[in-house]
Amino acid sequence: MSTDATAFPVLEGFDPFSQEFLSNPVPTIKRAQQECPVFYYPPLRMWVVTKYDDICRAARDFETFSSKATAYVPPPDDLRAKIPEDFIANHFISLDPPEHTTDRTAVARQFLPRELQKQEPVIRAIANRLIDGFIAKGSCDFMQEFCYPLSLNVIINLLGVPPDRADDYRIWTEDLFSVLTPKTKDAVTRPMSEEERRERWTRLAASQAFFEDFVAERARCPMGDLTSQILEVKDKATGEQAMPTPRIVRKIHELVAAGNDTTANLMGLMLIYLTAHAAERAQVSADPALLSNVVEETLRLRGTSPGLFRITTRPVELGGTHIPEGALVWLLFIGGGVDESHFPDSEKWDIHRPNRDKHLAFGHGRHACLGNPLARLEARVAFEELLRRIPDIRVTPGQTVQYLPVMTVTTINHLRAEWTVAAAG
Repeated sequence: MSTDATAFPVLEGFDPFSQEFLSNPVPTIKRAQQECPVFYYPPLRMWVVTKYDDICRAARDFETFSSKATAYVPPPDDLRAKIPEDFIANHFISLDPPEHTTDRTAVARQFLPRELQKQEPVIRAIANRLIDGFIAKGSCDFMQEFCYPLSLNVIINLLGVPPDRADDYRIWTEDLFSVLTPKTKDAVTRPMSEEERRERWTRLAASQAFFEDFVAERARCPMGDLTSQILEVKDKATGEQAMPTPRIVRKIHELVAAGNDTTANLMGLMLIYLTAHAAERAQVSADPALLSNVVEETLRLRGTSPGLFRITTRPVELGGTHIPEGALVWLLFIGGGVDESHFPDSEKWDIHRPNRDKHLAFGHGRHACLGNPLARLEARVAFEELLRRIPDIRVTPGQTVQYLPVMTVTTINHLRAEWTVAAAG
């Protein structure tokens, strides 16, 4: 630990965009927890919170740690008119009560576990259709041929968005997460070339127009899908539509993005861990019910969303460190999963860990991930089918796995996998 010119604690060598951190953040997080559990990161002028109890305290205290902390790399001037000013402000991750409460209530019912059980046969059918497409080859790009198309098709089915635009949804998801950036009064954003900025915002402008048209069509002709159900929720006091249509447009875009990206990467990480741990892999093969444990322990140790941002509305002390008013704060949820005070021997991937599901991978408090029951169901069911039909599927050795340099999701674009064709069925 060192201090910069402002005398704030700084973690030397910390770089959230480096492949070293993105591929394995645990050593850096453990060092922070020992040296300075709450520290300042000068390049983005933000504070980073790494310990379980501090993260939970901040996540619960929305009056001090506001969620209105996410901005975006600005679009080129000629595209600004095509992007609503509240493009990010009306996403779930950027709302505080009462707007967050209203919007979450309008959507929450369909994400209850009892409602999502109806999706289990759909998930199995999609998984088997995808497996049919590559099983005879003996190898595949696991992310591109299984994880992403499976999670995307599940959310497409749930929301009712047209399946023929699946390729666009995937590209728009990467575009959305790539332009997200911490909101700071000094307007510090992550580096992005002018060419990349124009390409991503051109596509995002097209996505905005597409989702506006889609929601308008569902308003005219409801179809019984989740989008139609959100449109039909009424405000109890006024009898009017509970969520304004422009906010619904943003929510559908957000749900498509979050629903196909985070779960896909969870499945990629599960295969990485199962490949690296032969004894646990054998136990899972003998007892597929352990796949629920695999899901939870992978979420605990690695997670799929490193953390979310907050902005302080007043000076506050957290973890023995004073944070000023108006400060950007990154609640590093994956840090909670490797906090020794809650998870002894936390760097070990242990599917029999008794408190494996007490992680913070889905956030904490009122902003806990709405879709977490779907992610858990989807990952478990998909791997049940995958291991039933390709028992020895494994990560192809010798490859370097690259991660997308973003702070809100853990994103693997490619992961080669292989298996014995004769053993598959």
